[in-house]
Amino acid sequence: QFLYFIGPMQRLAYPAVRRAAHTYTKHGRVIPDPYHWLENPDSDETKAFVTAQNDVFEQYMKAFPHRDEVKDAIKGMLDYPRRSCPSLRGGRFYFSHNTGLQNQSVLYRQATLDADATPEVFLDPNTLSEDGTSSLGATAWSESDKFYAYVVNEKGSDWGAISVRDAATATNLPDVVDWVKFSGITWVGDDGFFYTRFPKPESGRKEETGPLEDAAVYFHKLGSSQDDDVRVLDIPENRKWLMGVELTDCREKVVISVHDGCEPHNQLWLAPLPKDFAEKPRRLEVTKLVDKFEAEYEYLANDGATMYLLTTKDAPLKRVTAINTDKPEEGQKELIAESDAKIDFCAVVRDTLLIAYLRDVKHVLYRCPLGGSASDLVPFGLPIGTISGMHARRKSDFVSVALTSFLLPNRVLHFDINKPDELSVFFDAKVAGFDPDDFVTEQVFVESDGEKVPMFVCHKKGITLDGTNPTLLYGYGGFNISVTPSFSATRLVFLARMGGVLAVANIRGGGEYGERWHQGGAKFNKMNCYVDFCNCAKWLQAKKYATKEKLAIMGGSNGGLLVAACANKAPHLFSAVVCQVGVLDLYRFHEFTIGHAWTSDFGDPEVEADFDYLTQYSPIHNVKPNTAYPAILVATADHDDRVVPAHSHKYIATLQHVNPEAGGPFLARIEVNAGHGAGKPTHKIIAEAADTYGFLAQALGAKWQ
Repeated sequence: QFLYFIGPMQRLAYPAVRRAAHTYTKHGRVIPDPYHWLENPDSDETKAFVTAQNDVFEQYMKAFPHRDEVKDAIKGMLDYPRRSCPSLRGGRFYFSHNTGLQNQSVLYRQATLDADATPEVFLDPNTLSEDGTSSLGATAWSESDKFYAYVVNEKGSDWGAISVRDAATATNLPDVVDWVKFSGITWVGDDGFFYTRFPKPESGRKEETGPLEDAAVYFHKLGSSQDDDVRVLDIPENRKWLMGVELTDCREKVVISVHDGCEPHNQLWLAPLPKDFAEKPRRLEVTKLVDKFEAEYEYLANDGATMYLLTTKDAPLKRVTAINTDKPEEGQKELIAESDAKIDFCAVVRDTLLIAYLRDVKHVLYRCPLGGSASDLVPFGLPIGTISGMHARRKSDFVSVALTSFLLPNRVLHFDINKPDELSVFFDAKVAGFDPDDFVTEQVFVESDGEKVPMFVCHKKGITLDGTNPTLLYGYGGFNISVTPSFSATRLVFLARMGGVLAVANIRGGGEYGERWHQGGAKFNKMNCYVDFCNCAKWLQAKKYATKEKLAIMGGSNGGLLVAACANKAPHLFSAVVCQVGVLDLYRFHEFTIGHAWTSDFGDPEVEADFDYLTQYSPIHNVKPNTAYPAILVATADHDDRVVPAHSHKYIATLQHVNPEAGGPFLARIEVNAGHGAGKPTHKIIAEAADTYGFLAQALGAKWQ
């Protein structure tokens, strides 16, 4: 066992972890993998490892005198009502609402959006499990709003099962469709729906580690057994491809989007939908409208044979085009040309096109006639920040929009598309004890390798820039995902009660400036992410927000890789690291669950040139002995079936073995009965956040106020 001192009279012992003689060969190189056995989450030895690591973390946290106070403060700050965008279905408005501390938000409905309207519960996920770990995933209404289909995910897993609820009675039908993962739900009338599923594993259990292959689209007819569902589309020659389906506005064609992983491109296929399809489901006869992986194509709407698309074809920041599906050889007609800001998303309501641009990481919403040009765009007068949700349908006049920002918790607006300037407030969240005027948010641009990297900095007004402020730098930088401003009650406690500074860096690899920005931090450019992030850390120190002793970094998933790689590359820049559900073994990530899809950003370890590049930054393989690494907290979950917990297990075991005395401490917090993060119940969010900020307070010497 290894010892780490947490106080003059306290010694923290790292667990003794078995190192096996396991090796494997890749591109002629023999690679030691002493913790290979941790890849089996169900073995008694792995379970004992989890228990031992959690015990050590508990010992460490006992030295923090304000643990309960932090938890109570986070619980109090999170105890505020919040709502989703309402949708109009069957003459009633449906919306999710959380009173504050409910583990899962409840789906309500009411006759009007008036303040005095009386809501009734339509579906309460909190009743689905005793511990609140059952959550809703994808949902869809049938064509006449008679039925509501929804996916339930258990314990944070990506696996789910579809149930169907009758809107008239708010009770479920007998139908249950299982083995669903990464699937939407597309109804054909009120008779049944398309969904994507994977083969049932031989073990009969929902596999949490094995590679995910052989996706297929099925049709389920209401009232029938899943055993009778018809496989309508598969691609056996490309076992790792994924598919999503939707119907055209005219309900006469099926639109199929085909993806080869997380690459920002797809093929677009069409299939006629026979009028008797629901009665006699059969295989779809597809025509490949786009048969190459060359750009991203998203179906928006159609009027007869004219199909409207949002695409990156010849436009890295996206443009809106139209194509005649009867004469696809004529090519696409440009409607809304690419501009200097990225189009983040679009929606079509009646004959109006809504376009949300992302301009310097802030949303700006416009409207114009469908088929119009950029000169027809008219802006909405929305607050600066993030559009966190939108409900808009082609065949309805009703539109709702949810807004958030660092200092704006949750505001929901709605309007009639025929009166777009008459915005009404449906809900505006108020957080007890929080006054946005007490805080300030600014956006700066950090020079990094010839690029200007945006970074938001948020803190209480009146702080002194003398390097003594506990500062948390957060980043992601991958998969074309934009990290836009959002409200966080847990971060607010760090700012208000610990005198903290929050910095959010929009580094390359993300989607903030379109595909150029994404590719600037992907594959053989991945190291640019770490350069950008470290330069943001240096900027914070140069501007005297924090010294090295007061600076921490945090990231999750791909962001977990980011902070672990930066800790390896530049341990002198930080005093603390929070690595959440990170991708940390870049030699083997593609062998687990959906990991093969991530070669879009990391490259393929089976390709020697890609592997050579990965050796430069794969966190597990770049931990050096006798190095004073920062204090590191590795957070994962035992049921994470997206980024399997073995990544985190191997990383923490490696840190503890290689550096038993230098740097640290190196700790793990392993959540039980939880997954990658989606659908996590509120009580687990509170407990994890309290421990995270308690760890940071100790590592940074933050004072509880």
